[in-house]
Amino acid sequence: MKRRSFLKLTGAAAIGPGWMPQAATASPDVIVVGAGAFGGWTAFYLREMGARVTLLDAYGPGNSRASSGGETRLLRADYGERELYTKLALRAFPLWHRWQREWGVQLLVPTGRLLMTTPEGVPMLRERQARLAKYDFITEVLSRDELERRWPQINLEDIGGGIYDTASGTLKSREACRAVAEQFQKRGGEIRIAHAHPGAASGGEMAGLKLSNGDTLRAALYVFACGPWLRKVFPGLLGRRLRTPRRDVFFFGTPAGDDRFSFPRLPDWGFAGPSENADFSRWYGFPSIDERGLKVCPTLEGNEIDPDTDERIVNPYQSKRTRDYVSWRFPALRNQPIVESRVCQVEDSIDGNFIATPHPEMKNVWIAGGGSGHGFKHGPAFGQYLANRLLGRGGDPEFDRAFTLKEETF
Repeated sequence: MKRRSFLKLTGAAAIGPGWMPQAATASPDVIVVGAGAFGGWTAFYLREMGARVTLLDAYGPGNSRASSGGETRLLRADYGERELYTKLALRAFPLWHRWQREWGVQLLVPTGRLLMTTPEGVPMLRERQARLAKYDFITEVLSRDELERRWPQINLEDIGGGIYDTASGTLKSREACRAVAEQFQKRGGEIRIAHAHPGAASGGEMAGLKLSNGDTLRAALYVFACGPWLRKVFPGLLGRRLRTPRRDVFFFGTPAGDDRFSFPRLPDWGFAGPSENADFSRWYGFPSIDERGLKVCPTLEGNEIDPDTDERIVNPYQSKRTRDYVSWRFPALRNQPIVESRVCQVEDSIDGNFIATPHPEMKNVWIAGGGSGHGFKHGPAFGQYLANRLLGRGGDPEFDRAFTLKEETF
């Protein structure tokens, strides 16, 4: 990897003055609702910048109902033509490395990432490589023969080639949420486990938060970063601007003594079209990390979920479909058991863009959400960006425009 690229991704390079925390100054009280990827990192950076911050979460940081819960999430910079998120991801890379190093806790496993495609999709790989090269992000475009040589444990009969990068990796999501919360508290931030309801509006502002225990909390600014709960908190505003489809996740046991499906012998993996088979690119996964098993994620499920009340039991249809797929794509796992499964949810916005904007009717209320299945990796960069905006320290015009509420609805 080029020195400039390496420095950028490991945190030794400057990120840009508009994104760096400035010296702490007198700041307003802020209440952040939601301790997931967006809320936790926003609260952390607000505290770093000198604000007095209370972080609320109904079930606690890294809880099993949250979109930011679970064991692992992907860190990548390849977003195809959506270069806005390539830019944001490349701001997040050095921050993940920095805080992992300073906190002495593993947040990132350097698995690398392999994206495969059909023969007709091979030209697309070169286009992706060229876009990433503009940001000094180094990748390899590999032929099918080279893929077979490096990863013979994958059935490649429908594959024409792949793009591989070693700088991407796997984030330990539940552990990261808890680490951010712990560091926030060490810096003087307050965490409360409570269910919060927006208070009444008065004079174009929200007067306070009502907690489930009867308490009322007041602050100068309120940030609602509660992921799949945003639709329930603001049903009139967000009920048709967000969706919360469920996602079933499976972990397959690996054969005794066989490490071919474990880190570091297998990278994160996924697929991209074009293909006549619409199901081709609907699968992605992770190698076995911490002996949990090969993680496999199907993405065709469209049923929506209530994050408070729905049971987290995997769909039998998805179980069979995933088992059949794993038996075909990873033949050595044909007779291996599902050793773990879980149900989470994605919080989709109408256009896949994040939301970071003031409430249109309450100027002291901000909404942060719309993670759309790819928000976790951006957490530290998004939190730093939003904290700067909240404290009047500037944003970024390109991101400001993208993160507004859209008029369209589902």
